[in-house]
Amino acid sequence: MHVHLPKPLHGWRAFVGEVGIIVLGVLIALGAEQVVEQVHQRQEAAQADNIIRGELAFNLGRLQSRLQIRSCVDARISQIERLLDTAVAQPKLHGTTWIGRPQYWTLQTSRWEAESQAGHAALIDRRELAQYGFIYALMRDIENEMMVEQTDWAKLRMLERLHSLDEPTLADLNAAVQDARYRAWRVALISREISTGANELNLAAIPNSSPASRSVCYPINTSRDAANRLSKLPFGEP
Repeated sequence: MHVHLPKPLHGWRAFVGEVGIIVLGVLIALGAEQVVEQVHQRQEAAQADNIIRGELAFNLGRLQSRLQIRSCVDARISQIERLLDTAVAQPKLHGTTWIGRPQYWTLQTSRWEAESQAGHAALIDRRELAQYGFIYALMRDIENEMMVEQTDWAKLRMLERLHSLDEPTLADLNAAVQDARYRAWRVALISREISTGANELNLAAIPNSSPASRSVCYPINTSRDAANRLSKLPFGEP
């Protein structure tokens, strides 16, 4: 028994040519689709990169506001240490009406998290992506340090209300001021690391437009009323 294959209407050569044209068309279509997808991915990567850099630049501006009061923080800590040293021999306090505090700044991470969860961040150059991740990690560290130091300064502000110091209170305040000094040192150290990383990325800070408290820079004999008049915060100092 012989099986007879149907012959193409225009011959096998024409048939193969037609199939080749179809295959070539499919390959061209697939290649064009890949090109379109690559272009789309590059656009998403560029957009994600701009969004992340914008958020980091915003945070850098806030860190600059913090560093602008660094000398005031260090000077106030030294003042408090001298005050506590004097209180060992003379427990009566005179003229201490204002301690103030370094401002706590919230650093933004929502855009970084959104771009990462959407998978857009993964499209960015790996080296730059690693640097972004490192800077964000440092910013989380510095935010934690600023949060903890607020507790230290809340304790130190007891000096605005106390007229004398007993030994337990003196010991507690000495512990608080030493912890405040360590936190301030950590903030400065981490800020320097962040600044180095930002420079490597050619990342410039966006000037901070939020009102910044300089309450720790006011003289130690400032009254609360005067401090609140000087404050840029809408409802004064705590």
